[in-house]
Amino acid sequence: MSGDRFGHYELGELIGRGGMGEVYRAYDTRRGRVVALKRLSADVAHDPAYHARFRRESGMVARLREPHVIPIHDFGEIDGRLFLDMRLVEGTDLGTVIRRNGPLDPARAVDILGQVARALDAAHRDDLVHRDVKPSNVLIDHEGGDPFVYLI
Repeated sequence: MSGDRFGHYELGELIGRGGMGEVYRAYDTRRGRVVALKRLSADVAHDPAYHARFRRESGMVARLREPHVIPIHDFGEIDGRLFLDMRLVEGTDLGTVIRRNGPLDPARAVDILGQVARALDAAHRDDLVHRDVKPSNVLIDHEGGDPFVYLI
């Protein structure tokens, strides 16, 4: 993987972009692994209240052990930019699946919804509120046969 550097990460392809920042396929040179690295917009790092909430909630999410919550390996600030280092899931987001294939089969929709609900239940038990549940934040991993859903 060759590209720009961000601290100890080598940035690869841009794999997502949203209102809060960008997500890259990145190589963590310290741990020798490929991750999904979300760099938040530079302007949010200057908001002390947002900065404090980001650190508090990132730490809480990183401690969650619910398999349907995307695992967070690390978080913090590099060069004035907040970041999240997460497991890279080679899947497709639910919004893309719906755009490509149309409405889901009812049984598949119930299965996906159940997995998302388990992730939300785990977060709520720890007093976390997601704030942005939408199809593009639901990743479907098809490795190993049955679809496995992660909530980002």
